[in-house]
Amino acid sequence: MPRFYVKNKEDKWNVFSTVVDDFLYYDWLSFEDLVETTVYELVESKKKELKTLLTDKPELNIMSYDEAIRRIGR
Repeated sequence: MPRFYVKNKEDKWNVFSTVVDDFLYYDWLSFEDLVETTVYELVESKKKELKTLLTDKPELNIMSYDEAIRRIGR
C-alpha cells in the first residue's frame, strides 16, 4: 500500500494512503509520536510474520539445518 508522510503547517505529521485516498490517523501526530506509532506497527507486523514459522505455511524463507550446513561446507 503506497503511503506518503505529510507534515502540516503546525509541524504535525500524518500518513496519506493512496489506497483509501485519505489520512490514516484521525489526529495529527508529533514527529516523536509518528516514529513510535510506525515502529510499533512494524514490530507487530514482524511478530505476526515470525509466528508463521511455527505453522505449515510460513511467510518467510526457511531452510533446513542440514541444507545450511551443506551450503557453508561443514
